[in-house]
Amino acid sequence: MNRRPTEGTEARPTDTIRRVVTTHDPAGNAVLLSDNRIPLPTFPGGKAKGAVVWTTGTVPADNISDAQGDRRAAGMSLKGGSVLRVTEFGPGFVSPMHRTLSIDYAVVLSGRLELILDSGEAITLRPGDTVIQRGTNHAWRNSSQNQPCRIMIAMIETHPITVAGKQLRQTPAWRMIASVLAGTLRRTPISYQMRGKPRLSQATGVWRVLTGHNPSGKAVVVSEQEVAASPCPCINATGAALWRTERVPADNTQNEESTAIAVRSARPFGSAFRIIELAPGCTTPAHRGPSIDYCVLLSGEAELILDEETVTLSTGDTAVLRGTRQAWRNPSPGTSCKIAVCTIEARPISISGKPLVATE
Repeated sequence: MNRRPTEGTEARPTDTIRRVVTTHDPAGNAVLLSDNRIPLPTFPGGKAKGAVVWTTGTVPADNISDAQGDRRAAGMSLKGGSVLRVTEFGPGFVSPMHRTLSIDYAVVLSGRLELILDSGEAITLRPGDTVIQRGTNHAWRNSSQNQPCRIMIAMIETHPITVAGKQLRQTPAWRMIASVLAGTLRRTPISYQMRGKPRLSQATGVWRVLTGHNPSGKAVVVSEQEVAASPCPCINATGAALWRTERVPADNTQNEESTAIAVRSARPFGSAFRIIELAPGCTTPAHRGPSIDYCVLLSGEAELILDEETVTLSTGDTAVLRGTRQAWRNPSPGTSCKIAVCTIEARPISISGKPLVATE
């Protein structure tokens, strides 16, 4: 059965986002846990809105007993776990400068957005651009006067960061709210200098911005570059491997860039971030990863094929795959589709005493 969004939950696309969540039935088959549209409430100050799509209470994640990831209060980040959120910044929005004790895998879904660091560096991001943010102090600015921009961010707990003998702390949520209400949004949070590398007009990879810290603890751009997409074995698809961590919680003081190349999943430990492009008509093999996967469809249309159901996803839809066996299919005869996937290590799964073995 091919399903689309649950009837009776339709609303304006700018006010909601679709979320598909998978689980297992008593026989261990992959089935839908939920398929609905969730609202994007407006933040204090009225110039931005967003929603927590899903959370895990722990990392590694628990794909069996932790099935209430939509009901957990997350705050700015979730101590001990992970958060998938979608945020929309209105025209002229500028956030307060802030830091979270997490590694953030971010991808711009629409509009243009400026990433501003407390060192004074800033970069303009376009739709499809990605950011690997490693516990750095940053702000967001939408410089457009009439267009909103939307971003998806997967946040995973990390160990505390110490630079030059000083431990860098997370910005309290109350301080963020107080700054917004005090009128921080009416001015830029720091004097900054835009930077950027030339981009190829016919780029075939994914633009990735990597942040880190300088010796004094200020946030800096470690690199900005196009990450090449590599062919996927045996199918008409490509994948750009953007980053991985060897463990969760991660360590943001280590440079793991060398392990970002050719990574396919969170196996055997850790987390990973990649963007997959399926050619017209392409279907991936059915597979189960040792992870929870946070996914968003960046372009086109894709079918998520489970053991018992098939769900059609459109651009901007999200999916939370909780250790289930699935395949992806691009039903279009002439247009490719792109999917951003963040995988986070999960505990082994057993259903009715039978272990479910990862096949990815």
